[in-house]
Amino acid sequence: MEKKCENNGPESVISSMSEEVAPPRKNGELQFQEPWENRSFGMAIALYQEKRYSTWEDFRSRLIEEIQAWEKSEKKEDTEWNYYEHWLSALERLVLETGLLNKHDVDTRTNEFLTGKRDEVFY
Repeated sequence: MEKKCENNGPESVISSMSEEVAPPRKNGELQFQEPWENRSFGMAIALYQEKRYSTWEDFRSRLIEEIQAWEKSEKKEDTEWNYYEHWLSALERLVLETGLLNKHDVDTRTNEFLTGKRDEVFY
């Protein structure tokens, strides 16, 4: 059975996100502090555009849950806020829970990247 997917562009779905979960902006432009933030943002958008998950809500709801869990946790007092850490956690949950990747693949690729065994690949 084929998935029925939304047909909204990335700018449309990003601009419709509520303020508490919308990506940080400066002078109207998306703001990234580190390259990994931009990459994780791009991966979530690319997977959506390629219809790897049905609706933007599939991602957005996980992002909301990640942010709410951080706000309620005791870690909040000890860790600095980083929007894209929550974005990445939501993305990881999405790919695992929808079966796009399995935990072993995510852990292996993360380890390869962190140890330098996997270089960045640009096409």
